[in-house]
Amino acid sequence: MKKPLNIIAGENIPYVHEAFQDLGNLRIVPGRSTTSANLKDTNILLIRSITQVNEALLKDTPVEFVGSASAGTDHMDTDYLQSGNIGFASATGSNANSVAEYVIAALLFLGKQQDISLEGKTIGIVGVGNIGRLVKRKAEALGMHPILNDPPLAKIGKIEHHSLEETLRCDVVTLHTPLTTDGPYPTFHLLNEQTLSHMKPSAIFINAARGEVVDTSALLDAITHQRIGPTIIDVWEQEPEINWELFQAATLGTPHIAGHSLDGKANGTFMIYTALCKHLDIQPTWQPIQSLPPSTVPLIEIDAQAPYDQELIRAIITNIYDIQADYGRMQALLTASSEERPPLFDALRKNYPVRREFHQSTVILSEGTNKLRQILDGLGFQNMREEI
Repeated sequence: MKKPLNIIAGENIPYVHEAFQDLGNLRIVPGRSTTSANLKDTNILLIRSITQVNEALLKDTPVEFVGSASAGTDHMDTDYLQSGNIGFASATGSNANSVAEYVIAALLFLGKQQDISLEGKTIGIVGVGNIGRLVKRKAEALGMHPILNDPPLAKIGKIEHHSLEETLRCDVVTLHTPLTTDGPYPTFHLLNEQTLSHMKPSAIFINAARGEVVDTSALLDAITHQRIGPTIIDVWEQEPEINWELFQAATLGTPHIAGHSLDGKANGTFMIYTALCKHLDIQPTWQPIQSLPPSTVPLIEIDAQAPYDQELIRAIITNIYDIQADYGRMQALLTASSEERPPLFDALRKNYPVRREFHQSTVILSEGTNKLRQILDGLGFQNMREEI
């Protein structure tokens, strides 16, 4: 009789029990403390981006499959996995909508805070994969004009490509590239002293990609000397030991949670679950819909007398996702000592409140609001109906 599989999973993977408990002996461990020693009898390793997977971790272990319930793969040595005939899967695209909604919520927050009208502004999107395409669509719904930069996609004729220099001259610049250190288009410190100099002093800058895509020192210097405008940062170099001086200089900072909608995280779990089932040649039986709770904001009613403007859109979205609350939780860590902050940073991610995506809420509109309906549709709202 075949021995049951031994599965180790990171503690931050949602619905891991529901999805994997019937596939073998499941053990949950903190992601940052996963070591080669505790994989000696492990067949399946399930992680998120905080766990580095490489030869040092997997050598002389029986691990045959690694699933990462996060979109990026920069924490995984995929060459080593392939050379060792170890199956692997990531959750590319699983949280793309969550990140795109974060960007829109951040822009609307700034619009309110600094009296900025987004309509008519140019938005430079660096990286036009799953997330960048959604950011483009949602930005267009707000009346913004996207300028796209993605050399690999340009090479195969997939986008109307602009140079990085031209893209960085936009009114808003948002990063959505993977983190790479080699190949023809490395993104490590893509934004550095030289490239940041192309940005306008008034430009809004957003990094919800990877912290290492931006040179922290160069960005901090640009903010300090007012060579760059309002700055929104969700990802940081050397997490969880981040540069707190940069956090305090930023207009809004959050603890790497742009992609942390419950919908996005559940999608990530489902993607590695189905990949493992395929690896094991068995039929999947679990679906996220079996586990996801109802939306925390099922209905949003629009006052028939409310004038349509950017503030109305912001108010609708803030009902569902209050990005300022994420900023406040991060600010609260400033009262802790420097030694306490890294584990507290991780705790903010581990204990992140339930956040559902826009399409989980129904917006009740009054008659004659076709323009508002079109904008909400472009932002990803799927459930709209007129008041009875």
